[in-house]
Amino acid sequence: MRILRVDDRYIHGQVVAGWARPLRIEVIILASDTISKDEWACNAYKLAIPEGIKFSCVNIEQCITLVTKENEKKLMIIVGSVHEAHELLLAGLHVKEVNIGGVGYREGTREIATYIYLTPDDIKSVVQLYEMGVKVIGKQLPNSPPVDVVKMLTGVK
Repeated sequence: MRILRVDDRYIHGQVVAGWARPLRIEVIILASDTISKDEWACNAYKLAIPEGIKFSCVNIEQCITLVTKENEKKLMIIVGSVHEAHELLLAGLHVKEVNIGGVGYREGTREIATYIYLTPDDIKSVVQLYEMGVKVIGKQLPNSPPVDVVKMLTGVK
């Protein structure tokens, strides 16, 4: 099992208690070219990871190598933006679905759901993912009803 989640809060209670524990995730990878350079931030996120779950804080390129090594395990990759998710797929990550779990409001964003606000660049990345055959859904928790982000963007319910 491989989950690619977009969440601008990265690692927090919803990820740990709502996803990692119930789905028995074995590896969590925080993939960010920015955060991976900040040792303090990586260590802070690591503190939120329960014992027994392997955690790595790496850049986008290193993520691909790590996913290849951990291929047989249940893993969750967390990025902070739809653009980073798109970068991972362009770099060779294979997933059928991108889960947007939370992208907060910023100036100039469009509300897709109460927990998803996308910039024009995010929307462009969603379209590119869709064109690659990747489904983009909004889903806060595994048992939450999915929101088809592409349909929301086009106004189809």
